[in-house]
Amino acid sequence: MLYLNSFIGLVFFGMALLHMSHPMPLGWLPYLIGAVLSFITLKNEIALVYVRMLAVATALIMFFFFAGFFALVPSLADGWYMHQEGWAAVTRISASFFMIPVLSDYSCRLKADCRDTMTNQRRSFFSAPE
Repeated sequence: MLYLNSFIGLVFFGMALLHMSHPMPLGWLPYLIGAVLSFITLKNEIALVYVRMLAVATALIMFFFFAGFFALVPSLADGWYMHQEGWAAVTRISASFFMIPVLSDYSCRLKADCRDTMTNQRRSFFSAPE
């Protein structure tokens, strides 16, 4: 999950950079929030109170992306995926699916078995097995 969430965070950061030139003034902000939520999962020890809040925030931002996609779909023309107008829809639906592993990480941290495993696990890149 460490590598997947870091990749997802980088993708979200790239999406945020691509949306900065978009005419909507804060269109990049949800993608930046997604990147921050993904990068927070890289931290090994997070208090349960914060994990609950981060899980709720992740679910909210994921449903925001899903709602944004489904709000855009009726206004798209035939063959929207072939034209540039469809990129907003593509980024929203892909961002919503990218949030699923991040939410899964937070929900795993809320379970007792996963918490015990993560506290005993070494999460450094060059660690040797025990």
